[in-house]
Amino acid sequence: GLPAGRVAACEPGYIEAQEAVTLFCLVVYAAALVFVGPAVLTRLTHGGQAPRAGVVLWLTAIASAVGTGMVITAFVALDVITHWGQPGILAASCLKWLCELASGAAGLVPQFAVLAVVVVLLALAVGVGVRLARTIARLRGHAHEHGAAIRMVGRPLRGGDVYVVEAGERAAYCVSGRPSTIVVTSSAVAALGARELGAVIAHERAHLVGHHLTIVTVLRGLAAVLPRVALFAWAPGEVARLLEMCADDAAAHRFGERALLDGLMALVGAAPASALGAADIAVLHRAGRLADPATRRARLSIRAALTGASAVIAVGPAGVLAVGLSGAWACIG
Repeated sequence: GLPAGRVAACEPGYIEAQEAVTLFCLVVYAAALVFVGPAVLTRLTHGGQAPRAGVVLWLTAIASAVGTGMVITAFVALDVITHWGQPGILAASCLKWLCELASGAAGLVPQFAVLAVVVVLLALAVGVGVRLARTIARLRGHAHEHGAAIRMVGRPLRGGDVYVVEAGERAAYCVSGRPSTIVVTSSAVAALGARELGAVIAHERAHLVGHHLTIVTVLRGLAAVLPRVALFAWAPGEVARLLEMCADDAAAHRFGERALLDGLMALVGAAPASALGAADIAVLHRAGRLADPATRRARLSIRAALTGASAVIAVGPAGVLAVGLSGAWACIG
């Protein structure tokens, strides 16, 4: 048989209390991540010394928040359903009055009212997922339509994916589609030298190769569906800024910082909402970054710090679950 201490730890009330503490910790973690996290993440990634690591940090935080929310919803629903009609067990895992209602102690009507609340919460979660999918599909549809129109009216320039359109504004941007398209206005072509134009096009191609448009589209969809959640509301702007820096680094690696800087300064922001434009986001900050790049040591230091923060956020919920449910796993073993 089990040792006396292990038997006590395997009592139903003890296990349910552990589950309650685990659920509480997950709720606190998720709340801190979505409401306090954005300010912390912005402070950590604002300098842009390691933009790729910054993007990973933001995306890890968002994935962790979404995953933790799904776990919490499933946790509560399964707890109520599996302990339906068992007041002695259920009472240890949630508020006493709610558990008494769910156990049927106050009658069938309150009991089924609790079930209705659980069903509504699950329906809301499913509804958010459906709305998100529809919003992303709509944003992608607009981008694809714009890309198709550009390929109809523009003339190909180079590489098969670059099109020039007649316009008085100097602009360069890319839009997703089948295939994706880089758009450069005729005024931009006239104003840029060969090397500067090459750097701008390399910047836009880096967006396409890195699937940056897909990332921004998903984040804009989340922000549209859950605009009051700070993490999702801040993410599109902050991640788009970091992705522009990632594309800057790719272009500067090929053509040099000066050529890209001159190209950016010659352009104005005229990209549509569904696109990523070379000179639309945080241009002054990016120009300063290109003119005075950080040292290799500083970049490595910031990258290590951001990677460590991403690792902590990624394993946080799993660690809470592992510690909180260790007693139940020990009993099963």
